[in-house]
Amino acid sequence: MNYDNEYMHVQLDTLAKKQLKNNWGWFFALGMCLVALGSLAVMFSLVSTIVSVEYLGFLMLFIGFFEGIKALKMSRWSGFFLHLFLCVLYCVAGVFIVSNPQENAITLTLLIAIFFVVSGILKIIFAYAKNVPHQGWLLLNGALSILLGILIWQQWPSSGLWVLGTLMGVDILFTGWTWIMLALTAKNFSVDEHNV
Repeated sequence: MNYDNEYMHVQLDTLAKKQLKNNWGWFFALGMCLVALGSLAVMFSLVSTIVSVEYLGFLMLFIGFFEGIKALKMSRWSGFFLHLFLCVLYCVAGVFIVSNPQENAITLTLLIAIFFVVSGILKIIFAYAKNVPHQGWLLLNGALSILLGILIWQQWPSSGLWVLGTLMGVDILFTGWTWIMLALTAKNFSVDEHNV
């Protein structure tokens, strides 16, 4: 029985490798598009900041709308008032965010700076409190998080106009490079056709 499971695992790995190898060009194209979009988001960080804040606002409106539908469809359920309250909360927050994207970008940036500082402190505490194999990397990660939070905080409120867009752009950029590296690795896979 164990032999069958190992054979299935090997066969699935071979099938997955074959599929990746056959589609490496699509992954490469996706990666290139994401690198281009990420680069544009970093270069035009003010625009990408406003777009990301407005996206958050519209997402909250969308969630609020469906919370309202859920509340009306389940009006006899004991959670009716909870869903009705969530509908109002999400919709009000969404309208507020969409109507004042620059001001909300500044506020969100302050929250991100605080998050970086607090998460950095917690990473350092965890690195010292626990015996983890990557303690040095965790300490470095914590120190860099604190430094990043302080740098954002020192430039606040002006940092509110570029931080969100820059972070979003860097994330998209690295996601693109990840797809490119997967594509280049998959292109060179050797697939044993006899196991497929």
